[in-house]
Order: sequence, then C-alpha cells, then structure tokens
Amino acid sequence: MISNYIIYLNTLSTVERNKYLVYITLFFTVILLFCGILYLIRNKFLDKNKNTLFQRFLRKL
Repeated sequence: MISNYIIYLNTLSTVERNKYLVYITLFFTVILLFCGILYLIRNKFLDKNKNTLFQRFLRKL
C-alpha cells in the first residue's frame, strides 16, 4: 500500500507532490504531539498508590 502511494506521488506534479508531503508531515507531527502530551499527562498524574477511576484510566493508556 505504501509503495502504491509512493508511485502515486511520483505521478503528480511538483506542486501537488509538495502539498501532499506537507499534509502527511503535518498529520504525523500532530499524532506525535498528541501521543507525547498523553504520555506526559500519564507520567505526571499517575500515582501507583491510589485506585480511583482516573488512576485506572491512566494505567490503561
């Protein structure tokens, strides 16, 4: 599937290819930031001694 998308990108003009590459880069950057923020929240608020609903939710993240 990735190889088909690479072939598709090679058939596009340079302007359209750059536009799609920017979209792909933005998508992965947003996903990476979201996962990083969730990781930081989990590490900051996770307390092994408590057993509240929020703590159980954080452990499952």
